[in-house]
Amino acid sequence: MQAGNSSNGIISNMQLAPLVDIALVLVIIFMVTAPLLDANNTVEVDLPKAATVEAKSEDNITITLDASGQTALNKDLVPLSKLEPAVKGMVAKHPDRLVLIRADKKVLHQQILEVLNIAKKSGAKKIAIATIQRSRAQ
Repeated sequence: MQAGNSSNGIISNMQLAPLVDIALVLVIIFMVTAPLLDANNTVEVDLPKAATVEAKSEDNITITLDASGQTALNKDLVPLSKLEPAVKGMVAKHPDRLVLIRADKKVLHQQILEVLNIAKKSGAKKIAIATIQRSRAQ
């Protein structure tokens, strides 16, 4: 005796709609949460605009200068006089990391040069200055 429809038959059609729905929900979740993961924003600065690519990574050594003259190394406020030994220690531990300088646009050029000099004396091989991205048409 043979049955017309066997329960051991091969399923020839697979529903992909639920898989696509889940993938889209995950993309939306990542798009919403990614801006919140920027942990180096303890000191608020107004960055200047530039049409260049900004390096973003949680592995960066970030030096922040705000308009009032405060200096921060990653998340910690550090006086400018103690910045060089602190940066030197971090660069010694991680010599291949990028030293990212975030300076408010109202900070004097001389102060930025001092921080660049500190980063260079500390042995940093890769140094960058953070900016806000703008469109190339402007």
